Amino acid sequence: MNSSLFQEESELYQEVEQDISHTYHLLTSSRYVNNRNLELVCSDAKTRVNKLRKDDPLSYLLVYMNGVYTLSLKANKLHEYERRFNYFFQSISHEITEYLLTIQSNVYRQFLTKLLAIVIKDQNDQYAPWPSLLFKILHETQAEHIEFIYEHLSNEVVAASCSRKLAHTYSYVALLAGKEITSLTLLQKNVVALSEQDVTSHFQILKERGRWRTMKQWFHALFPQKKNGHYGSLQKYVDEMNSSLPVSPKEQELIWERWLQSPNFQRFQMYSKHLTEQQKLALVERLLPELEKRLHQIEAAKTYEKLLITFEKYELAIRYLLKHECDPLRLREEKLELLKAVTSYDKVLARPVYHQFIVRLVEKKSRVYYEQAALYLKDLQALYVSEQDQLLFMEYVTRLKKMYRTYRAFVEELKRIDL
Repeated sequence: MNSSLFQEESELYQEVEQDISHTYHLLTSSRYVNNRNLELVCSDAKTRVNKLRKDDPLSYLLVYMNGVYTLSLKANKLHEYERRFNYFFQSISHEITEYLLTIQSNVYRQFLTKLLAIVIKDQNDQYAPWPSLLFKILHETQAEHIEFIYEHLSNEVVAASCSRKLAHTYSYVALLAGKEITSLTLLQKNVVALSEQDVTSHFQILKERGRWRTMKQWFHALFPQKKNGHYGSLQKYVDEMNSSLPVSPKEQELIWERWLQSPNFQRFQMYSKHLTEQQKLALVERLLPELEKRLHQIEAAKTYEKLLITFEKYELAIRYLLKHECDPLRLREEKLELLKAVTSYDKVLARPVYHQFIVRLVEKKSRVYYEQAALYLKDLQALYVSEQDQLLFMEYVTRLKKMYRTYRAFVEELKRIDL
């Protein structure tokens, strides 16, 4: 049994030792391998484990992963084939996390104990795959296990000398356990090499907990050079933080200027949730004209439509649908929702939209468009409620038939719906 493996697994290791050697050889024997080759190696390893794993697949997967890692250490190949080994470790880690979703709490705890033992043993190795595996499973780990993990790490890990990856994972565990100062201190250990992506999960936790002032302190501590700059992928957290804390009108203005560069309705809701209704209305009045300049951008158009519905700007919605919808056959979900909202608000107000949609569809001179025009015509009929309205509707149908009397397929569609 290799000394790098936990002793109670020696018999299990002997079962899979030849398979581990085979996988290691596949990972290191070729001068060139692509991702497809690596996927085949990973698939082969999983097949081998599936044949042996019996009633304890997690232990087999962990030992298999550790076996390949140990061989790479002995041969000093981790750096040379870093991409290949990382691909393999990530694939096995995914298999482990998938299986963890199906097991009972006591078995989960047993696995954590084994994993933490290896994490602690290899805590100084920058290539060790264990911090990444632990970080991966933390996103699905129940609260009852977080304190257990934190206690193990805080008692056994030497923060001053542990690997950068482990410091990052340890920091995330500390934050989950409510130890914000410890978490930040561990991140500051490698602050020079820290990227926005490294701490996205941390800031997501702070956001979910509403820890806006703490978040502000973290930004200043981790990215001091960016106090007045952009924060890349973390900018959305900065903007939501600033919208939640008292800031100057100028800073608020900058938040919405950045938002307009990439409009999104959900972020509008996040950034504006602390405003009064009157403040929101004033903000929307200012944003809508700016969004109108960007309607060629699909996300800007969707956001515009959502704002029209949310703030009941129905007359503006009518003008928008009349002016900007040229293909009623393929209405997006947001536009259908907008049309439905306008129709519910005022049937008379909605009629011109249906009139125009019908004409635009018929003018396409295609059966599929005629069929949709007929459907809109039936919807339009429901907007003429009173007896007098029904007379007006039939006059409209008569004019429509006369105008398009040579469009035989369309006339047939009208007959099909009894008009």
